[in-house]
Amino acid sequence: MASIKYYSKCNCGAITINFDNGASNSMYPKTAKKLGLDLRHYKRYNPTYYCDHCVNHWGIDLCECGSGEEVGKCSCGLNKAHDEFGVKFDSLAAFMKGFYMV
Repeated sequence: MASIKYYSKCNCGAITINFDNGASNSMYPKTAKKLGLDLRHYKRYNPTYYCDHCVNHWGIDLCECGSGEEVGKCSCGLNKAHDEFGVKFDSLAAFMKGFYMV
C-alpha cells in the first residue's frame, strides 16, 4: 500500500492526500474521520483554492459518474466511488475507454 506523503485542505472543505506512488485522493473530512486517518503526523501544505473534489468531482467518497454526489446517494444508481484510496487514477485509460464506447 502507498504511504501518505502530505496533505492539504481546499477552500471547498475537502482534504487531498498525496501518496508516495503519485496518487492523490480528495475526500470530505468526515470520510477521513471514518477511515481513522490521523493526519497530524504528516506535513500539511498551504490551503488550496480548488481541488479534484470541487472541480472534477473526483474523490473516494464521490460517485463514479462524476455528478459530485456522495457514493450511494447519487440519483444515477451507481454505488462505486470515482477513486480508490491510495491508487493513482489512470486518466488516459478512462479517456480511451470512453472514446471507444462512443
